[in-house]
Parts: sequence; structure tokens; C-alpha cells
Amino acid sequence: MGRHHRTSSSQSAQSLLAQQKQSANQAAHAPQTTETTRPDQQSAQPEHQPSGRSLSAIKTWTWPQRVLAAGLILAAAATIIGFIIQWPPNEEPPVSEQFEQTSSLSGELVDGTVAIVQPGMCGSPSNGQVFDTSPQTNPEAPNDCTHAIIDLTSGEHEGQRTLLEIHPEIPGNPQLEEGDKIALSKHDAGSYGFQDFQRSTTMWLWLAAAVILIIAVGAWRGLRAVFGLVITLAVIAAFLIPGLIHGGSAILLALTCGAAVLFLVLFLVHGFSWKTASAMGGTLLALCLSVGLSTLAVTTAGIRGLGDENNLNILVYLPGVSISGLMLAGMIIGALGVLNDVTIAQASTVNEMRELEPGAKPLRLFAGAMRVGRDHIASMVYTLVLSYTGVALPTLLLLSISGRPLGQILSSDIMATEILRSVTGAIALVLAVPLTTAIAALTVRAPAAVDAAPREA
Repeated sequence: MGRHHRTSSSQSAQSLLAQQKQSANQAAHAPQTTETTRPDQQSAQPEHQPSGRSLSAIKTWTWPQRVLAAGLILAAAATIIGFIIQWPPNEEPPVSEQFEQTSSLSGELVDGTVAIVQPGMCGSPSNGQVFDTSPQTNPEAPNDCTHAIIDLTSGEHEGQRTLLEIHPEIPGNPQLEEGDKIALSKHDAGSYGFQDFQRSTTMWLWLAAAVILIIAVGAWRGLRAVFGLVITLAVIAAFLIPGLIHGGSAILLALTCGAAVLFLVLFLVHGFSWKTASAMGGTLLALCLSVGLSTLAVTTAGIRGLGDENNLNILVYLPGVSISGLMLAGMIIGALGVLNDVTIAQASTVNEMRELEPGAKPLRLFAGAMRVGRDHIASMVYTLVLSYTGVALPTLLLLSISGRPLGQILSSDIMATEILRSVTGAIALVLAVPLTTAIAALTVRAPAAVDAAPREA
């Protein structure tokens, strides 16, 4: 009994000693554990996590985020398929033979430099002709015109000269001075005529100044915006314009082109985030609405577009192109830039509100952002209408002196086209604001949440 008692006591002592050591170890590690598990640090850790880089992060997405992601994936797939199906064929477009014969845009252009400007007789036999030294003159004839002797600096007759006769009584004749760089059109008979001034150097200088200023002020974001603009123009030049020339569906081409530009530019310029994704979703929805509104407006108003001289030229020289479809494509592409601007602004507003008030409910975010959105609507509608008015200003001048009643002027084909262009763009703009705001309020996450999309650079 005594031995058993001593053994039990010894075991109890050992057990007590082990418990004391365990308690001491826990006490020694207690400050470390407490420090690493503080609530403020737990809430800050997700800020530095590389969100969206693992499949496990997708499990944290909310149902609105999953719906948005699925919609964008489907839209991207449809855009790629549309690009493949509608890519213009690698063949000559069906252009009318009259284009080469009658259009001032056809034919070879050569460069020239104004060497001498002096008075001369009208009806000179050397007008437009090539010579080596000086033109033919008649000293007895009155010098009622202006003769500009041009040095040809390119083309078949490079190194020779030609004469441009300028009649003072004809409005629109160029005012040439010695040293001016001009472009001349070469006619079938081998003669030359004035086409335009050379502006390549001047235009490149202005473009360079604009790019430098954008990058200087916008920094990295400005550089990405310039790249986005280059991509936009490349898509339009390589896809939209050739597709229209070959007689493709103008609406489908414009919709595919617009969606491609959005996918390529928005994420490039504004980074990968739920903010950008919500702006993308709102812009796509508004773009689809713009297509429907433009089609309905043109159909119900019976717009033919034949009041515009350029459309008449398209009708003559490109018989396979639909004028109404071309107008619809112009309305869609024209509204795209404005929609992109306002949707990004709304998504950014919701994102900032979420940053300032992480616990805010979606309804609270929507209501607050819509107060800002109403200011955007007011300013952007003015911008949209005034931009179209500026383009149509020469037409407005001609219609104002026609003596027609105001109702007839506004309902004419050419004015109705511009009015409906502004109206449909304004409606799409107004609808884009609540759509984008609602999407952003449901998908943009609080700073403490684990984002499944990479944070914006």
C-alpha cells in the first residue's frame, strides 16, 4: 500500500510539473499569438493579398459578382466570335467605276513646293502643264489672275515645274505664298491641279504635343490612355471600316467593334478591379440599349440620310453599303465615348464611397452615387448635344437662310438625323448612369473583403 501510494504521488507530481511547464510555454507564446491575431491586423491582411490569383478566392465572390463575371465572359466570347465571323475578306471592295472617273478623292497625288507667285494672264496654255523653265506668257494680255509656279518634288515629273492659275473671282481658291508645301492631283491627261496643303509635319507636331501633355499630367494613367486610343483607332481602321465597305451588317459590325474596344481599353486604362468590371457591364448594357434606340428612331422617323452629300457619294460609289445602316453605326460609335466616360465616373464614385464607408449597404451606395450621377447627366447631355451641333453648324447656316418655317427645318432629313443622334445618345447616357451605379453598388467590395480581381495599379 505504501509503495503504491508513493508511486501515485510521484506520478501526480510529474503530471503537475508537466502542466506547469505547458502553462509556462503558453504564457511565453501568448503575446506573439495575441499580436498576430489582432482584429485590426486581420482586417488589414486582405488589403495586401494578391487577390484573384487563386481559385480559392473565387469562392468568396458574392452572387452579383458571379453574375457579372459570367456576363462579361459570355460577352467577351460573343465579341471574339463576332470578330471571327465578320472579319472583312481579303479582296478588293466593290467600288463603282465612277469613283475613279469623277471623285476628287481618287487619283495619284504628288508633292510640290510653291517657287514663284506673280500676276499673270487668265487662260494660260501652261496651266496645269509640265515644263522645265518658265510657262508660256502673253505680254499683251491683262494680268487679271495669279500664277503660282510649282516645283514638283515627287512623282513621274519630279524635278520639273507646273503652273497653277488662281482666279480671284472664284471663291475658295487657295491663297498660295512662296515656300508653301502643297499636294497636287494628277489627271489622266498628264496635267496637274491643286488638291490641298501638306500638313503632315504640322499634324504630327500637334499630336506629339497632345501626347506629351497627356502623359505629363496623367502620368502612367495618361500613357495607358494614349495606348487605348491607338487601339481604338486600330480596331476601327482594321475591322469596322473595311467591314462596312464590303457590305457587312452595320449594326453588328458597330456593336462588335464597340465591345472589342471596351474590353481592350477599359481594363488596360483603369486596371483589373470590380470597379472596372462594373463600368464594363454598365457600358455594354447601355450600348445594347443604344443599338435598339437608334434602330427604332431611324425606322419610326423614316430617315434616309440622303440630305448629306457624303451619304449621296456613298450611295453612288459604294452601292453595297446601306445608308441607314451607316447612320446607325455612326450613332452607336458616337455614343460609345460618352457612355464610357460616365460609367467609369459612376463606378469610381461607388468605389470611393465604399472605401470611406466599408459597412454601407448597396442601397445606401446607390442613392449616394446617383446624386453625383445626376450632375454627370446634366453636364454630359450638354456635351453630347453641343458636339453634334458643332458638326452640323454649316448645315444650320444654310437652313437658316432657306426661308422655311422652323418646323420644316427641324423635320428635314439632315436635321432630323442630327436631332435623333443627340436624342438617342442622351437617352442611352441617362440609362447608363443607374445601370452602372446599381451594378457597382452590388459588386464593388469593402476594403476588408478579399477581392477576387487584382487591385487597380
